[in-house]
Amino acid sequence: RKLAASWRPLEFWEVRGSGYWRLWRYDRGVCHDCGRAAHEPGQPLPVLRVRNMERRSKRQHKPAIGKKSHLQLQFENAIESPGGMGKVIKLLNNASDEDIATLNELKWTPLVGIIFRLGKNTTSKGNSSSDGRRLLSLIRLVHQRGLSLNSAAIFGDHLHRPLVVSAYYGFADAVKIMIELGALPDFGDGEGRTVWFAAMENPVASGKRHRLRDCDKQTVQILIDMGVVTPSLKVWRSCQKGTICYMNGDSSRGSPLLRAISTQNTSTISLLQRLGCHITDRDYLELHRRGKVGGRKKNVFKSRMWTSDNDWTFPPTYKVATAVLQSLGLPREI
Repeated sequence: RKLAASWRPLEFWEVRGSGYWRLWRYDRGVCHDCGRAAHEPGQPLPVLRVRNMERRSKRQHKPAIGKKSHLQLQFENAIESPGGMGKVIKLLNNASDEDIATLNELKWTPLVGIIFRLGKNTTSKGNSSSDGRRLLSLIRLVHQRGLSLNSAAIFGDHLHRPLVVSAYYGFADAVKIMIELGALPDFGDGEGRTVWFAAMENPVASGKRHRLRDCDKQTVQILIDMGVVTPSLKVWRSCQKGTICYMNGDSSRGSPLLRAISTQNTSTISLLQRLGCHITDRDYLELHRRGKVGGRKKNVFKSRMWTSDNDWTFPPTYKVATAVLQSLGLPREI
């Protein structure tokens, strides 16, 4: 208000951190307060910074975290409703290419919810053949529509992957076809479990956890026959990431061998022992801290002396230490 009406503003813009600022620059005029010229020859022109009320800030539309697409919401509602499998198949057939691309960007898949729903029917004898056939047809349709088999979905409180959930419930044929269609076996879920870890678990009642079901053994055998697991750390490191599972790999629950010992799953312990698995350093420390197995006060290892039969119960650090001592000239017997 204190600027003379005769002043002629020259407007230009300057970018600031929070948006655009309008800069007013005056080339002549008189101040009402002092009566002097706004500037004198040879001096820099005064600049009056006025916040632009019509701020032209460029808003960057960032995708909201956890935002779901419309098709994803439709899938979730279909899975929870009666006749969910048929509704999911219908949605997949009617979905546009843009919707499929959006689901791949979100890295979400409807397979997880369907497998969990089918897994509720699993028993100590395995799964029904009809559920297995329906799951196989859905997997083929998902792959045909271009949905990634390495995507995941939140179910409950954790992130789950279709390959891991299929192995957990003993859908051996589904595990095989997903790997053949490009699913990576060494991709873990929210707890770090891979398909190898899940295949070693029994989802049935706690009283049956001490043994593997026939469908679980079939899943394990398929993974071995397809060559997607190895007991060699050197081989695992040399392979492309995600293509091969390390048999002694850890998850939030430890290695498969530690889990089998903790739940007294004797069939799994024998199987892993034959495949060349061994106790890891982390497993050994955890078992030493517990000092008991399955709630019973009992030493995990009956013998502290090394033999070829109990070699798998000695962690790698022990073997490194003995090798160092032998290299220093200590007799092997000692």
